[in-house]
Amino acid sequence: MNKKTLSVVIALTLAVTMNGTVLAAPSSSNPQIAQVQQQKQDLETKVEKLDNQITEIMKQIDGNKKSIEKTTADIKATQQELTNAESSIKGQQDVFNKRVRAMYINGADSYLGVILQSDNLSDFISRVDTVKKIVGFDEKVINDLKQKKDTIAKKKEALNAENNKLLALKADNEKKLASFNNTRSEQKNLIASLDTKEKALKAADAETNNLVASAQSQVEKYSASSPALSRGSSSASAIVAYASTFQGVPYAWGGNGPSSFDCSGFTCYVFAHFGIDLPRVASDQQGVGQAVSRDQLQPGDLVFFGSPAHHVGIYVGDGCMIHAPHTGDVVRISPLHSDFSGGRRVR
Repeated sequence: MNKKTLSVVIALTLAVTMNGTVLAAPSSSNPQIAQVQQQKQDLETKVEKLDNQITEIMKQIDGNKKSIEKTTADIKATQQELTNAESSIKGQQDVFNKRVRAMYINGADSYLGVILQSDNLSDFISRVDTVKKIVGFDEKVINDLKQKKDTIAKKKEALNAENNKLLALKADNEKKLASFNNTRSEQKNLIASLDTKEKALKAADAETNNLVASAQSQVEKYSASSPALSRGSSSASAIVAYASTFQGVPYAWGGNGPSSFDCSGFTCYVFAHFGIDLPRVASDQQGVGQAVSRDQLQPGDLVFFGSPAHHVGIYVGDGCMIHAPHTGDVVRISPLHSDFSGGRRVR
């Protein structure tokens, strides 16, 4: 071992030792490398969970926004109904007033005057009947309009109350999102620090490099032999080949592709290409298809981590998966995490 290589190993050993004792590593026989891998994986798991929470909150905020927009439109429509009802009441009252004014001009200052102007008993009875009908009609129309106005006013009041609840919920969700974002920024800085260590260690870790290289080689064979862009086949090779075309695409929470993905957005996008619709959230995807144990995994199977799942990827063989890892990373092939909780076959 030359002096330069020895210096790097010593420096990395000190860096790992200073970070304290951690759990056993998931994928390397080298204890020093294993410690850093476990540190980074534990932190990545936290960030994956956080990204999942952020995605959920964003969905809720989007739903709140749509509900608020609908309620606002309903309030506006109800206000127009209320205005129209008030206008109708005023119009009916104007008709009543004009009728009374016409009677006054013709020498009768009230309905009673109209009755008293009758020429004979038959005329008197006829006028009484007519006045009763007119008065009854006026009262019914105005009462119906007032009742409609009251109903509409109560509807508007209920909509305003619902709108206030939605606004309060939206504000609460936005507060949570801001808190999650602050935590995410802190975690991102920690991941960046661990990434530097991991890259240096992986350069000397033949075991991990060989594992990923073998998986990458297998993926390239699938790409060469399968019509990756064809929608007519959902074979394992076609799914893996198509998924591999997105290597290097950046992670973004809420990313639905193709310019950015989060973990479940990536799997949704890939499988949708073959006409297979998956739920949008990792924990929901965990319930579709057929359960597969780790020793029965085949390329193209979904692989999940945590229960309920906080992360999902697509198995490519050789103990590896292709996935959108977390904030600050890109779609890539990597070994399965130690918190693997099951696979699902959906093709």
